[in-house]
Amino acid sequence: MRFSEYLSRIVQGENVLIEHTSLSPYPRLFYAIGNSYGWERVLLIDILDSSMPVIRWLRLAGFTVPQHIKRIKAGGISEWGEMLFEVDPHKDPGIFLSRFSNWTNGYYSKNSGTVSVVMNPEKLIPLQNNNPRFIISLANLGVAFIGNPTRKTFYFVNTDLADRRYVALLEEAFIRVIRIGDDGKTVIVKSPEEDEGASLEPV
Repeated sequence: MRFSEYLSRIVQGENVLIEHTSLSPYPRLFYAIGNSYGWERVLLIDILDSSMPVIRWLRLAGFTVPQHIKRIKAGGISEWGEMLFEVDPHKDPGIFLSRFSNWTNGYYSKNSGTVSVVMNPEKLIPLQNNNPRFIISLANLGVAFIGNPTRKTFYFVNTDLADRRYVALLEEAFIRVIRIGDDGKTVIVKSPEEDEGASLEPV
């Protein structure tokens, strides 16, 4: 089965963790999400410009990615896309997480059917000196939206860089976990269906 076909199984209210490495072709999965659901439904939560190498990779590989993707900018300097909201992750973590949570709650309530893509939230953890409290708060932020019928969310996390405690908290809480390796092999690691261990074609 192709990853794009698998996406039809994911229902509103689910959080999906996509674990990738620095070398894996994970941009293909990002492209499949936007192309399958419709780029106009995508809300990209872009942590420290993590989307930039993804967009460059896709364009150089011949994939067409629209310029108007709705975007929350959490740090970084790029100005591409339709920027809806900006937060500074270098400031007090409590203020940062609270502003982010309040804004997204309001957005989801007005835009039912949103497909959120959180790009590399693990990059926030070193900014807070790997503080265990921040790790738990960051994981809880994602967990808080599970079951919200107005959206579905995909978390892209680089396991080469991520704090293992953060990854473990997401793996435990999220409904689905998908892993893509250096060779592009994409495997269902956790699922509510009886398909754990199955392989998916990247697109």
